[in-house]
Amino acid sequence: MEHIKPIFNQDGVLDKYEMSYYNGKIPRVEETPYEFDLPEYREVYYKAMLSSNPSSGDCIVMLIHQPYSQLSFARVGEDHWNWIPIGLFYTDCIYHKGWFYTVSVLGAVDAFNLNGPSVVHKRILKDMLTLGYEQMYIVQSPWGDILIVNRMTIIPRNGNPEIEETELYTSDIVVYKADIGEQKLVKLTGIGDYALFIGHNTSSCLPVKDCHMLMPNHVYITDDEYLWLLEFRHKRRDVGIYSLENNSLSNVVSPEPWKSWLPPIWMMPNLMKTGFQDQNNGGD
Repeated sequence: MEHIKPIFNQDGVLDKYEMSYYNGKIPRVEETPYEFDLPEYREVYYKAMLSSNPSSGDCIVMLIHQPYSQLSFARVGEDHWNWIPIGLFYTDCIYHKGWFYTVSVLGAVDAFNLNGPSVVHKRILKDMLTLGYEQMYIVQSPWGDILIVNRMTIIPRNGNPEIEETELYTSDIVVYKADIGEQKLVKLTGIGDYALFIGHNTSSCLPVKDCHMLMPNHVYITDDEYLWLLEFRHKRRDVGIYSLENNSLSNVVSPEPWKSWLPPIWMMPNLMKTGFQDQNNGGD
């Protein structure tokens, strides 16, 4: 990776990694490099998005990584990451019809086409929000709109700033439609008969008619607040189901077995590949 240098011991065995702190701004300003022990290296990666099934041979992976939540990509067969020195503080990414779409902590949306010999970049939505203790997600809706999801978190102190930081909670979730033509975010009152899934997984919007156990107009969340997860590994994880109608958060199940684990992610298993096919319909 652009910002990572492997460090070997006297026997030639990989011992540590060194990360350099800079971004694409010119002139370059670098902070003091930081050395990672091997188990810590996972902290460099934040989220990855695939363009297709890797077995197809033409898959591209877009990676959000440290420092400063920047972007790099790699194609199947390459032995290195290609740094994109454009922007920073990205929080989410999706792939749609040949383009990667990213959102920053301020709500800016960028589009990247990586299919040619050079990167094609378009800023399709400018910064929309002020910086806060928030997390931004980008979702391709089934009806064609690009949705921006703003998740706000709090650390309850009961009005006393001297209370020790103990638990992180999602306090509010707001869903917007990205109006590219008007260059604005349009706040939605709800998402109807759909459910959102956000976290370290691919941000998704699913119709509940196809998944009868899901609740419409709800957001299923897992904990992905980067610094909180690293600094408070044994604290409660912020996992739950958020109602967009009454702005309330409920447990996925009770009790919560993951209360102090590394957070789970939402996933949609491929029953065809795991072998658990429906004998009546062949797994369709």
